[in-house]
Amino acid sequence: MKFYVAAVPPQDIVDRSTLFTKQVMCNPKNTLQTSPSTPTQTPTSNAMSDLALKALRVSESRYRRLFESARDGILLLNADTGQIEDVNPYLIEMLGYSHAEFLGKKLWEVGTFTDIDESQKMFSKIQTEGYVRYDDLPLRTKAGIIIAAEFVSNSYDCEGTKVIQCNIRNITERKKTDERIKELAFFDQLTGLPNRLLLQDRLKQAMVASSRSGIFCALLFMDVDNFKNLNDTLGHDMGDALLKQIGLRLTLCVREGDTVARLGGDEFVVVLAGLNTDKAEAAKGIKTVVRKMSVALNQPYQVGGVLYNSTASMGVTLFKGDLINTDDLMKQADLAMYKSKEAGRNTLRFFDPNMELAVMKRAGMENDLRRAIDEKQFVLHYQAQIAGENHITGAEVLLRWEHPQRGKVTPAEFIPLAEETGLILILGKWVLETACTRLVVWADRLETADLTIAVNVSANQFRHPDFVDLVLNILKKTGANPRRLKLELTESLLIADVEDTIEKMFALKAKGICFSLDDFGTGYSSLSYLKRLPLDQLKIDQSFVRDILTDPNDAAIARTIVALGQSLGLGVIAEGVETEAQRNFLAVSGCHAYQGYFFSRPLPVDGFEEMCKVPEY
Repeated sequence: MKFYVAAVPPQDIVDRSTLFTKQVMCNPKNTLQTSPSTPTQTPTSNAMSDLALKALRVSESRYRRLFESARDGILLLNADTGQIEDVNPYLIEMLGYSHAEFLGKKLWEVGTFTDIDESQKMFSKIQTEGYVRYDDLPLRTKAGIIIAAEFVSNSYDCEGTKVIQCNIRNITERKKTDERIKELAFFDQLTGLPNRLLLQDRLKQAMVASSRSGIFCALLFMDVDNFKNLNDTLGHDMGDALLKQIGLRLTLCVREGDTVARLGGDEFVVVLAGLNTDKAEAAKGIKTVVRKMSVALNQPYQVGGVLYNSTASMGVTLFKGDLINTDDLMKQADLAMYKSKEAGRNTLRFFDPNMELAVMKRAGMENDLRRAIDEKQFVLHYQAQIAGENHITGAEVLLRWEHPQRGKVTPAEFIPLAEETGLILILGKWVLETACTRLVVWADRLETADLTIAVNVSANQFRHPDFVDLVLNILKKTGANPRRLKLELTESLLIADVEDTIEKMFALKAKGICFSLDDFGTGYSSLSYLKRLPLDQLKIDQSFVRDILTDPNDAAIARTIVALGQSLGLGVIAEGVETEAQRNFLAVSGCHAYQGYFFSRPLPVDGFEEMCKVPEY
């Protein structure tokens, strides 16, 4: 409850009614009596008196109507006795007391003020200072319901009598709205835990406190193991139910002064404050908390009527003071968590300086990647796709980065970073435009006119709402034949928003674009989805081709994919073919399209075009 005292009231809810309530208080019955013994007046003076009297009655009637129709509660007090002289209908409606239950009582005798001592002090302040204000005053209705009210009062003289006017506004709904806005701004809507914004504030507070006390604190980053599998198999509702339970269990494992927050997805962050002045002892304390968390998190969860077991990988970084900013702390804890994943999951890893070097290297790589896009340091190489013995049917384009200082940067280094940073959208657009421009060039040459170009499309690219329009606009801009463009999709697209994937594929298929399912057999796609997709080709992943001659399982998988493709009317191509024996095995198994070092490495465009000039390469 906030209490204000000032010489002059603010011009808010008081201004609307002060003037007319003065009129009402001075003559609350809205009547003007004329004495029977009024001396006889001259006609002129009588006419003037009648006009003035009529004007006064009209004025008082107007102000009485305003008093009674005001949408704020108005209460009038005798400043000397403290008794209530009048209340307007809105206040009666707001608090539930009748007009008679108000009149003649002291302010604190009605029963609406939850704190009698406070209301008496308030009345004394009004008498002494002339003004009082509460921004949030709890009032009790006759039905016993507590409402929040904004209370403003001031006093004035009216024909020798000191009057106190109280304006009361119900702000209960406004408070609920304010609380909801705060909740949306600072708390995760699924778990009710602090969100990233509130976490940043709590973390800064912990850093400031640590700087003063010299006591170590810790930031713990936690990721639920294999959470994606749960979402994909049981659905997002079940995933949400699991996250709620995890948030609750984590909260029960920490002290009142600690913070458990959810960043989004299956990522949780814990701030452990005030551990110990000794770093080693602080680390021991963290391990104790983490053991407690692990025991709690490893207990089965009741999810959708079934028991589900889950674990979590955790990374933690210790800090003392505010020598490092919050973003860097988050990166440290996040990196330590990934080390925990690499160590086999369901464990804890501490951040160390070597990880810091990795963070710096990654940041440097990201800066270089952005510069490379601006300076056009990327080129496309073309790897031949072969049918039969040596007939080139097309090529898959592969992105290469020629760094001015680093030299050749492998896709394994920069593609994951491009995916994480969103730069894959820019790179993907450039690859598509360059490939389509090359198709136009090839269309005018006899040896390349019938070739196709296969372009890998990442899940992030394909899921972008404007992907279909992007592809069609590039085709229109370059003039490329859509029937010569083949988009290679990964199985990861089939385990998230399948309907959207199918819709986009059919939209592009209608324009003549072909589709190949890349790395088939390595993901989690459902055969029920596979038959609904407008595919043209399945691609046997090189991981199966590599040991196809020595591993019976790989051989069986390759044969199965070929048979599946044939049964669905799809072409099958094998990638990673490096030996003649591998090619022969695949041919005997029914696969007659290949790609790999046995035929050609990825080549710059000039080298590939030169290769195409050789008849029946």
